[in-house]
Amino acid sequence: MSQESSSPQNAAEAAVRAAVQRYVDGCVAADPAAVRDAFSADAVMWGYLGPDYVTMSGADFAANVIATAAPAGAEYRAEIHGIVVTGSIAHAVLDERQFLGANFRNHFGLVLRDGEWRIASKVFTTVD
Repeated sequence: MSQESSSPQNAAEAAVRAAVQRYVDGCVAADPAAVRDAFSADAVMWGYLGPDYVTMSGADFAANVIATAAPAGAEYRAEIHGIVVTGSIAHAVLDERQFLGANFRNHFGLVLRDGEWRIASKVFTTVD
């Protein structure tokens, strides 16, 4: 293992990637408990479904959207990119294709609390 691959920054980026992947895995499985646990307890999300502005808590998203969704189909794709970590905060971008019938770009703000990275905010929009 090289010195670079084991740096604290790379370890933090991998942990943030894993936190976002927990969200993805929960969405794919339509598992509201997994999605709720990917968010911090006080997380909020805002964004656009087409022209419609939407806001809710992470817990409400898990309970009211994910809990009523079917598991994602074979056409679903997710790509995590653009991770930036600064100390105990991070930003990650997630593109989703064919999630709940639409394509999304999500910007996640994450915080490290009690040794665990969790999504504190989600800003999203549908894309073509």
